[in-house]
Amino acid sequence: MLVFLLLFLLCVQSHSQGLIVNEVSNGTSGSKEFIELLVVGSSSQPTGFVDISGWVIDDNSGDFEAWTTSGVATGHYRFVSYPPVKIGSLIVIYNHNDRNGNVPSDDELDSDNDYLYVLPINSRYLERCSSLPSSTMGQVYAPCPYTQSPTQTWFSIGFRNSGDVAQVRKPDYTFYHGFSYGDVLAPYPIFPNGNTSFNVRTGSGTTRNYFLDCGDWTLQPSYQRGDANFDTPGLTNTTNNDNMVIRIRFGLFNYNDLTDITNCQAIILDTDNLDFKGEIVDGGVFLHWNYLSSLEYELEHSTNGYEFTSLGSVDSTYYDYDIMGDTYYRLKVKSDIVEYSNTIFIESIDDYEINIHPNPFRNSVNINSIYEFEYRLYDMYGKLIMVGSESKIDTDGLTSGLYIINVKIKNNNILKKVLKY
Repeated sequence: MLVFLLLFLLCVQSHSQGLIVNEVSNGTSGSKEFIELLVVGSSSQPTGFVDISGWVIDDNSGDFEAWTTSGVATGHYRFVSYPPVKIGSLIVIYNHNDRNGNVPSDDELDSDNDYLYVLPINSRYLERCSSLPSSTMGQVYAPCPYTQSPTQTWFSIGFRNSGDVAQVRKPDYTFYHGFSYGDVLAPYPIFPNGNTSFNVRTGSGTTRNYFLDCGDWTLQPSYQRGDANFDTPGLTNTTNNDNMVIRIRFGLFNYNDLTDITNCQAIILDTDNLDFKGEIVDGGVFLHWNYLSSLEYELEHSTNGYEFTSLGSVDSTYYDYDIMGDTYYRLKVKSDIVEYSNTIFIESIDDYEINIHPNPFRNSVNINSIYEFEYRLYDMYGKLIMVGSESKIDTDGLTSGLYIINVKIKNNNILKKVLKY
């Protein structure tokens, strides 16, 4: 029973929300370095926001190999007064005094809502402890005074070319994620899920980057070493990494099994669930569908059913006033892939083909058309009042007010507002 309880607690701890290292680069020359973090969720909260204030970023190799005579740049950094960050976001922190040319423009609070935060090391949202850890106290982080300054430098996280560490710690300073490269070897710290950290690749880190491909980020085979000329700060690292990040953003990542191969596969959208429909309303076409905010929608139309042009990006509904004759509509749905909805055909209906009169009316309302039709009469709250196919609708039993008549004719639904007085 005790063993089961310990395993259960370990499993719960392994899936806590936090920050993992997605990429780190030594740059092509000098100290054009950066660290890129990925915000991950948990099985209990796969989407939403994570409070990262107090989380620590460091290069502390002394915490890895149990020796502190070299390779420990004194001090560390942590986030301060930072708003909660969307799960699935990438956070790039870079050396502004020797800027890597691949680092995108600063965007400390994701102002354009693209899941990307870019901070220089002297950002007002980072603060530095300049004394711990040190070459003699490589595993000690507190107590330590913190300062914020626009002159803050990259020194406390400078990556040593022959070998170093990129790591993240929780606000209580316990190790959460990180790895070593080069000559920094065992013993390694332990991840919250019980796995032991690792060295991505031995050998010099000069002009190298180290990045997550996909899979269990607590296992060495999930990471690769590359050429810093092709590092990708602010972008996903590989196709697999892109699939993984998209799944995390959509809440489709399996945190209960980090080795699940579907975590690295592209999302196949179920466009059958869109329920894309259209009706003619007051001379125009009203289009609507099941809307998911994590997807992008572009509406397209056509006069022949195979040559489509764009009407632009849309949300959950669209009203087309400019319908000219027979028209086809479809949705282009975009995430990491592109899919199309079912195609809707709206047959042209001229005014003379249907006439609803009088409007306003008192005791009855008439529907005249040369075509067969069926009508449904609703009140303004959407309650169905009656159904029929006769030309004259007796309304003696109805109270005064506004009603909607939905006339189905020639495979189209025509909605008209009518007033009983």
